[in-house]
Amino acid sequence: MVKPKTLTEAAYEDIKQWILEGEITPGSKISLEDTASRLEVSMTPIREALTKLQQEGLVEYIPRAGWRASKLSKKTYFKYRELQLLLELTLTELAFPYVTDEAIKSMEEANERLRYFLETLPKKELPRALLKENDTIHMTLFSCYGNEVMTNMLQNVWDSMSYYRMVMFSTYYYREIGYKDHEQIIKALKKKDAQAVRYAMEHHLSEGPICLEENFDEEL
Repeated sequence: MVKPKTLTEAAYEDIKQWILEGEITPGSKISLEDTASRLEVSMTPIREALTKLQQEGLVEYIPRAGWRASKLSKKTYFKYRELQLLLELTLTELAFPYVTDEAIKSMEEANERLRYFLETLPKKELPRALLKENDTIHMTLFSCYGNEVMTNMLQNVWDSMSYYRMVMFSTYYYREIGYKDHEQIIKALKKKDAQAVRYAMEHHLSEGPICLEENFDEEL
């Protein structure tokens, strides 16, 4: 029998989802009263939920100012990004000789779903949907190499960067260029041009910091 969620657990999951999906943006104030009213609970489970989220680094408490969603740490982001770039660019090169027509077709289908979501989904639903298709495109390519240790390691890096990536996919700029970037990667794969594939992937991965810049909390 599944144990029912406590009010604190339910509030924690709801607030975390709002943050990760960009409904609560980095640095924005979180009102105890408004949140409690929205979830139809007292402020006690909201405080407890925010305390748990604070331990995860997603929110912070400012004396005399209250709760707010955490700004993104530039230092932390670039530590993860170094490993992300190393893995993604290495996997791109290693996978290239093994890419099949079937894999390319799967990448194209995922990119078309991404474009369809851009045109049809409500704004608040976009980040998670686009991120899923983006990762499908990348993992379809990388899995052609067949090294599950490396792809699992990359997935762990992505999971650790989930807050950053959700914010990134909530920006208009990244939503618009993602589909076009994937088109260039797929086009280069069809031409069997290893150098062009590498360049297209490097260009695609370079867009992240640009989208996140205004949300960072510090200089390197």
